[in-house]
Amino acid sequence: MKSSSEKMAEPLIAKEAQKGIRAIEKEEKLVTKKLQKESKIVTDRFHLSGAYKTRRKLSDFFRLAKSGTITGAADNDPAGIVTYTQVGALAGYSLLWLMLLSLPMLSVVEEMSARVGVITKKGINRVVRENYGFKVAVFLALITASANILTIGADLAGMAEVFHIITGYSSAIFVVLIALALAYLLVQKNYKVISRYLFLLTPIFLLYIVSGVMVNPEWGEIVKNTFIPSFPHGSQYLMMAVGLLGTTISPYLIFWQASEEIEDHKGVRELRQEDKGVWLGMLFAHIVFYFIIIASGAVFFGQDKLLQTAGEAAQALQPAVGIWAMLFYSLGIIGAGIIAVPVLAASTGYVIKDAMHWAGGLNMREDKARSFYTVIILALMVGLVIALCGIQPVKALVYSQVLNGFLMPFLLFALMKVCNNRKILGKFVNNIWSNIIGWLAILVMLGFDIVLVFEWLK
Repeated sequence: MKSSSEKMAEPLIAKEAQKGIRAIEKEEKLVTKKLQKESKIVTDRFHLSGAYKTRRKLSDFFRLAKSGTITGAADNDPAGIVTYTQVGALAGYSLLWLMLLSLPMLSVVEEMSARVGVITKKGINRVVRENYGFKVAVFLALITASANILTIGADLAGMAEVFHIITGYSSAIFVVLIALALAYLLVQKNYKVISRYLFLLTPIFLLYIVSGVMVNPEWGEIVKNTFIPSFPHGSQYLMMAVGLLGTTISPYLIFWQASEEIEDHKGVRELRQEDKGVWLGMLFAHIVFYFIIIASGAVFFGQDKLLQTAGEAAQALQPAVGIWAMLFYSLGIIGAGIIAVPVLAASTGYVIKDAMHWAGGLNMREDKARSFYTVIILALMVGLVIALCGIQPVKALVYSQVLNGFLMPFLLFALMKVCNNRKILGKFVNNIWSNIIGWLAILVMLGFDIVLVFEWLK
């Protein structure tokens, strides 16, 4: 028989035992968490060292290439396609050497942007605001938004023009329909759905490569102009060079790439794979623009005129598809616009919400990120108004990219400052090659801008 004192002590003993068990469980959780953290650090180092290798499936390759390919395909938007066509028409093959120069420049710029997104888990303009101040972030946001919205307007006008040529209906109807459809896609669908749509549209650009081969160009001249730089004189030729660089290394690409890495929830262990994905995407974009210039140079060079309509530009595809040239050119322009305009609008939303410290992202519902989605809709609507103003689409597409060429050095300078700041990126700051190529990109673009301004002032 238990005494009364023992019976009274039993609840106290049980309570103390439960406290002890809870303390042990808490300690076990802390130890487990610590071990998991240490294991993640070791794993990250292991992946970054390149020691980790697995057999890749084809689906792994496409996952690797997707973000870079979408960015690269967006770089070849209607404005880019028309600008490259115009470059070939006016300068022939003489500016092909810029591809060899712009490929490493663009790839390094996009790799830096991706690295900031992966390491900080923040948009670039948010990083700028937190480290360099609100005014600097707003300045960068205004530059990017201005360039993006003008390009959206030009892209919508270009897409509407080809719809008009195909159907005979007023281009204004198609401008409105396209803008509304893309607004619905961005607001009502999540990021994974959007990125899947964008990625599946990228093969349409292969038509330009086929056309460039089938036009039977002078390959000797192409090789010479690819590896030996030449500097055509005159404001038109310089404007084409500035436009080529402006459409290849565009403002929105910086902010979109970082935001895309965040939306995809990429970690440090995937940084090396992301570098490869970025390079694959940029290589794809450059091969496309290289062959657009080749096809256009073979068809138009020597006529010494600016192309005026989408119908004229479509002739660059005629060697590949004959009487179907207008149809395939139209598909290329429409596909490019469907890829690029959402990227332009979304990157405008990202750069402004980061400057203003708003919540937002394509992976968030509309009611959780109203300001972010409002900016996207406003960017599309202002672009719609620009497209309805009666501007000549081909000229608007080219001149919008020349503007990009003048604005881009400011954004590159800000990106270089961020990527060399150890307070922000720690050990993941730029290496020597990233710095050399990054500063070279700024100098090259500034150099062409300054020479063009002096040419205009003569």
